[in-house]
Amino acid sequence: MKIDKELANIFANLKYDNDIYYVYVGDVDSKFSDYTQDQLFTLEDNSWWFKYRAEVIHNIFKKFMDKDKITIDIGGGNGFTTRFMEEQNAKTVLLEPSLGACKNANKRGLNNVVCGTLSENDVFDNSIPQAMLLDVLEHIEDDETFLCLLNKKLQSGGGILVTVPAFSCLWSSEDDSAGHYRRYNYKQLRNIAEKCGFEVKYENYFFSFAFLPILLIRVFLEKIGILKKSSSRSEKELREIAEKQFKERKGIVGTILSFLEKIEIKRLINGSKIKFGSSLICVLEKKSAAL
Repeated sequence: MKIDKELANIFANLKYDNDIYYVYVGDVDSKFSDYTQDQLFTLEDNSWWFKYRAEVIHNIFKKFMDKDKITIDIGGGNGFTTRFMEEQNAKTVLLEPSLGACKNANKRGLNNVVCGTLSENDVFDNSIPQAMLLDVLEHIEDDETFLCLLNKKLQSGGGILVTVPAFSCLWSSEDDSAGHYRRYNYKQLRNIAEKCGFEVKYENYFFSFAFLPILLIRVFLEKIGILKKSSSRSEKELREIAEKQFKERKGIVGTILSFLEKIEIKRLINGSKIKFGSSLICVLEKKSAAL
């Protein structure tokens, strides 16, 4: 298959094989193993959490991003949100280091899958029109260096939509097992964004209705020893907990959750400031070079 010209203008040494583009040869370090990605792949399609996060991202994307420009979903895993955005007519491209996740994205019918990472040599400077960085930054030890590299690779005025876990008070062993280095607040994320040459166009918390349950169940019960730490759970226990957390809610619980989601999305779209939430969403724009 002939390599797409638009992608070839972004990625160096782009190759194509079995419906997947490649920008590297050999192994690439990833925080998520192919095994972990396969586990997530079996949960995502029926997960209220992934579906709601995708809805939030889509609504903020519509307000601040251009669906007609190529959007690179950096570290987008199995491509659940990439595919969701593609279905909303956005020109999305998945950039993911895990080959297993890329194959899962391909199974989802995702049109543009690139196996690789955002690196100095694999992506041309000033080439990416816009990007999404969805629950990725917290997995990177030197987040400032990474964000500055992304700024270098973005076109002038290019935007990125970012989501990260919020509030250090919500830190639990699940953050440790997920490979998180930190949870963010407005000030932390804004500081590194501005240092790297971005202007903050939008910022807000979401999953506000999950804040107290996480604080009380994950954090408090774990601290007093009622809830096992993630590292002490068996493989079966980890799987069962993940299924309970992510599974689609039905009945009265589903009705209440849907009501809370609709209220929050309305506030997010209207720009009303939400004071707390388990996640933070923001839109950053690369500052144009001074003339």
